Amino acid sequence: MALETLPNELLLEIISEVVLSPTIPDRKLEQSPPIASTTKSGQKGLRRPEIPSGIHAVALTCRHLHNLANTVLYRTVVLDREKDVLLFRRTVNDAREASRSGRTGEVSITLAFLQNAVKRIAITYAPMYADLAVFTLRKLGTKVSNSDISTIITACSGAHMIAVPPQWAPVLRDIRTTAESSEGGEKPNPTELLLGSYVDLSETCCTIPPIAQWRPSAPSTPIHSLPTTPSTTRPSTPDLVIRHDSTGASNDPSPADIFHHVTHLCIAEPAYGWYSPLALLEVFPSLTHIALPRRAHANIENDKFFIEDVKAILQEPRMRVVVITVFPQIQIGVDREQAVSRDAGEPLDLKDSTIWLAAEELRKGDGRLFVVDGHSGSWRKDWQGPAVVASARGPGNWWRKVTSA
Repeated sequence: MALETLPNELLLEIISEVVLSPTIPDRKLEQSPPIASTTKSGQKGLRRPEIPSGIHAVALTCRHLHNLANTVLYRTVVLDREKDVLLFRRTVNDAREASRSGRTGEVSITLAFLQNAVKRIAITYAPMYADLAVFTLRKLGTKVSNSDISTIITACSGAHMIAVPPQWAPVLRDIRTTAESSEGGEKPNPTELLLGSYVDLSETCCTIPPIAQWRPSAPSTPIHSLPTTPSTTRPSTPDLVIRHDSTGASNDPSPADIFHHVTHLCIAEPAYGWYSPLALLEVFPSLTHIALPRRAHANIENDKFFIEDVKAILQEPRMRVVVITVFPQIQIGVDREQAVSRDAGEPLDLKDSTIWLAAEELRKGDGRLFVVDGHSGSWRKDWQGPAVVASARGPGNWWRKVTSA
């Protein structure tokens, strides 16, 4: 029986295993006699025959297997490098051109295919440069623009899971404009969103001034503290945190419609400024699961504000799971993270921090709350490796891992 006659479900499992299997050179091929060939410069020589292997070989077997291979390779899209983003943008452009010229039958990757096949998209590439004015990082001279990111996400409008670093998060807020102006584009409606860090996504509908997360307070911070922000800029009660901007031109939240269907929101890492966790409920009105990061041994006053916001979030009946991820204050080495007391020069235990103790005390009274330790860069690592692409579940269910630990 020919391979392509097997049921599609079985073929998809076989192709997934091929993606996972390492490419091992065939010894028989290495021992095969060289064949005559001619180089581009016209010189004649000998070379060994090149035979496709792995997923490439499967894709070249027949049209049916080629389409199934694309289904496996595109159901979880991970763009980890600048080159990856630019190449995928070219794929989208080619699909649009084929649709515009009526050549959709001549190409395997069409706009319809991307909209139906891509279930998860993670853009983990983040250009970096230090910008102290807005506390963001971006690399000068990057070739990737906001328009590129918007075009890619719009093309993959069927994705139910989107993961992006904070640099690209504002693109999501304005995605409706791109979808309306692009040919064949549709507005994405993800149900799960992972943001690399806090970022203000409300803009027109909320006014939440940032407050420096690190200010001199006991215990002393081991790094230079940011300038103190007047306490009058941070409401003392959580019900005052979310407020409409009455002076704005419009309070219409429709530009952020992409957030209205999100039920699972994970903020992966803490930011360098204060962002109110409670304010996220207005931006994401359908949330049932939320993960909030906080840095240990940072600022006791803001720890109290954070806990008050979490208490208010837990008062929402629709909330099923709230995760507080506590991060060490500074990083030492490549893979080790550790907070160090500037005064005593001794390590500070994460679980002795004010935020951890307060979160644990709150957890005892509410089974929906979970407190875990965090590690910088771990969210990107979760999207690395062929297993993420090969699995029909992508990187797996992070929420289930936390709640079942």
